[in-house]
Amino acid sequence: MEETYAMRWFAIGLLLAFTLPTCAQNDHHFAQAIQRGNVRAIDRHMKRFIHREGKGVRPGSYLQPLGGAEGRIQELWYSLRKQIGVTDLDWDRCVAKEAIWPGQWTLGVVFRTNEGRGEDNVERCYTIQGGRMGTINIFGWRPRIRSARDDLELISVSSCPGFVEAQRALCEERWPGH
Repeated sequence: MEETYAMRWFAIGLLLAFTLPTCAQNDHHFAQAIQRGNVRAIDRHMKRFIHREGKGVRPGSYLQPLGGAEGRIQELWYSLRKQIGVTDLDWDRCVAKEAIWPGQWTLGVVFRTNEGRGEDNVERCYTIQGGRMGTINIFGWRPRIRSARDDLELISVSSCPGFVEAQRALCEERWPGH
C-alpha cells in the first residue's frame, strides 16, 4: 500500500516537472511573426504581450521602490530578453519625468528578422501608459464609470532607429560604470 502511494506522488512529481517548464517557454507564434518580419503582426503580438503581462500591477512600497507600473515594465524587459528573435531592448528608465499618475514609458525593442542579417533588424518603440483613469470625458462632463486601475496599456507604436543605443548612452552618462 505504501509503495503505490509513493509511486503516485513520484508520478505526479514527474508530470509537474515536465509540464511546468513548457508553460514558461517563448511564444512560438510571436517568434514566427518576428522571423517573417511582418511589422503589423509583431506589433499585434507585442500589444497582446503588454496587455497580458501588465495586469494586476500593485503600487510600490518601501521594500520595492520600483513598484507599480514601473516594476511591471522592468518585468516586461526581463521576459522579453528571453524571447526568440529579440536581440536588444531598453526602456527610458534614465529619463527624468514628472511624477504624475498615470505615467508613460517608452520601451524600445530590436527584432532580428529574416535570418538575422544586420540590415534586416527592425527597431520599434512602444509607448506604455502605467494606469487607466476611472473617468471619461464627455463634452467636459467627467462621470466616474469605474475605479482607477494600474494596468499597463499600450498607447502608441512607432519606428525608432537608434532608441536603444541612445538610452544606454544616457544611462551611462548619468551613472558612469553602472
